[in-house]
Order: sequence, then C-alpha cells, then structure tokens
Amino acid sequence: MKERLLESVKNNEGQMIQLLADLVKIPSVSGNEKELAKFIDQYCKNLGFESEIDRHGNVLALVKGKRPGKRIAFNSHLDTVPVGDGWSRDPFCAEIEDGKLYGRGSTDCKAAIAASIIAAKSMIDAGIDFAGEIALMYPVDEEVQDISRKGTLKMLQDGFKADMCINGEDTDLKVCLVCEGMLEIKITTYGVGAHGATPFKGVNAIGSMCKIYQELQKIVPGVNKYAGSGSINPGVISGGERSSVVPDRCEMKVSRFTVPGETGAQFLQQVNEIIEKLKAEDETFQATAELTYDSNPSIVDEEAEIVKAVIKAHKATGRDCPLCGTPQHDDADFLTNYSHIPTVIYGPGTGLLAHMPNEYVLLDEVKEACEIYALTCLEVLK
Repeated sequence: MKERLLESVKNNEGQMIQLLADLVKIPSVSGNEKELAKFIDQYCKNLGFESEIDRHGNVLALVKGKRPGKRIAFNSHLDTVPVGDGWSRDPFCAEIEDGKLYGRGSTDCKAAIAASIIAAKSMIDAGIDFAGEIALMYPVDEEVQDISRKGTLKMLQDGFKADMCINGEDTDLKVCLVCEGMLEIKITTYGVGAHGATPFKGVNAIGSMCKIYQELQKIVPGVNKYAGSGSINPGVISGGERSSVVPDRCEMKVSRFTVPGETGAQFLQQVNEIIEKLKAEDETFQATAELTYDSNPSIVDEEAEIVKAVIKAHKATGRDCPLCGTPQHDDADFLTNYSHIPTVIYGPGTGLLAHMPNEYVLLDEVKEACEIYALTCLEVLK
C-alpha cells in the first residue's frame, strides 16, 4: 500500500503545484480571507470531500474512510501578514524560478494547505481502504495578535475534536514538538512635567522607563530542550511631546516568548516586582504594568502516536527526522492547551522567509511534505 500511495502522490504533484500557485494568487491578509476560503471550499467539494465554511469563515473539509476509526486533523491558517515593502516581484505572482515558488503566503503557510489537500486526495486515488477520517481545518486570523479572533480557537470552542493533529507551519520539514508562547506587557511610567531648562523641578518619565529597561535585561528567560531559550524584547516605546519639556508619561510594550512552564502571570509578577523595587529606591518613581496579550507554549510528548507516525513516515522515505521546537507562536497552542489534541508542528518552508519580502517555498519541500502527510495518514488510519 505504501508504494501505491507514494505513486499516487507522485502522479498528483503537478496538480499540487498548480493548487499552490492558485492559493498564492489570492490575497488573504488577516481579515480578508473570504475569497480564499470560498476557493478552497469549492476545490475540496470538487474532489468529493465534505466541505463547509463555518460562521467564522474557517474552512473544514472531511475525507471519510469506509470504517470507523480515528480522526487526524491538518491545521494550516488561511491568512497572511500584509505584503509590506521591498519586493522585487509581484507578491501574488506565484512565479516559479529555480525550484522556488514566490509569493506572499507561499511558505506561511499555503504550501502546507496544498500539500495536505493533495495528500488526502492521494489516499483516495490510491484506493486506500482506511478507517476514520482526515479533517482539513483551515482557519482565519492566525496572524493577528488578538486571541478573541483566532479561527482555530473558535473552531475548538464550537466543538471541533480530533485524536491528533499536524499543524502545517513552516518548519523546514523538521518535526517540532514545541512552540513558544507569546506575551505582551504594556508598562507606563508617570513623571512630573517641567521646563527643559529646569528639569530638576520635574520627574522624567522616560528616565524612569530607562530604569525599568535595565532591570528587564536581568531577567533570564526559560530554556526548553527542543525550542531552546525564550526571549524578552522591549519593542515599542513612546513618551514626551518635545525636547524642551520634561515628559510626564512614557509607555513601553515588551514581548516575551515563553517555553513550557512559563506563563503570562509569572512575567507580570516579575515586572511588578521590578516596579516595587524601583519605588523603594526612589519615592518619586511611579509605574504600572498591564498584561495585554497572553498566549501559551505548546508541547507534545515524544511517545505520542502522531509523533511516532510522522517519524515512521520519514523512515519509510529514507529521510532524517530531527526533533526540535520553534520559537514562534502558532495555533498548536490552542489545539494542545484548549482541546488537548496531541499536535506536531510540521510543514514545508522556512520561518526565516515568512513575513519577508520575496517570500518563497522550495517545491521539493512541498512534495516531500505531501508524501509525509499521506504516509502519516496511512499509518494512523489503519
């Protein structure tokens, strides 16, 4: 059956590349995924899959076997970040050059969408008698920094269930067992305004923020054996109106990428401890901190069935299968932490190209991902 399935995948390569090109040609910046969702929904229906667009705009297509069994889900988001500047070609051209397909969303993560659809089609075309079902879930609004808009979480809240999942983020075809969480804290310092010629009559809010910045550098982020070290990044700062006036207010937004075991509440506590320390040292020091974004890291056990199945699929094709983690946050968070669905992060493309000008994906990686997706389905849907 394995050889028959791989032959089916091979026969469908041309269709998969055309599908990927068609997906890239449809702009789908967060909040504007409707046209892409309609295209994928109709495409899946044309293949004979059961497909629908839910009330949130997410696509869910089901490919059912002839017997009861497990459900394996493939999760890849519809939306992309905005195009941005710096492109040397049309970001929706889907041009192919030197084995690379270019365009916004090509690597993040329309390649995984095309690979998972064609993997499911290849199971049917090969005449595989499988049990259970393949669930292709393509949510909206993964790229937004607003938990309430996340399409995957909404699908889970509406009752979506699966026994296991592959999240198709771009991982260079490495099997990622961990994704880091992302937090954001907004810190505000308060001063006393004064003329710039007599600054000693005021309290400089920017100066107070500089003290907090220095203390933040002393926090040591956690470490995970798969994902490596977390990180802390003061990314946005604003304060003051003109250089001749002592600023009475300053704001800074600080992001933190967390590894398993770290939480937003812990980071907020650390920041508040810094504020209390600085208050004790200087009675004029005033500041507040607010946790404005709070998402969690995900982790799946090495012994989970989905992990073993992906590893076995790699071995079947004679390829190495390194286990690792990713510093980016993705929807594996909600799949594992909200619905307790064991989720591996695995997909074609590299995160170093995501969100960048001239984004592209290697077509050989898309082909390989399709093979691994199909072989994984063959393994778990016996």
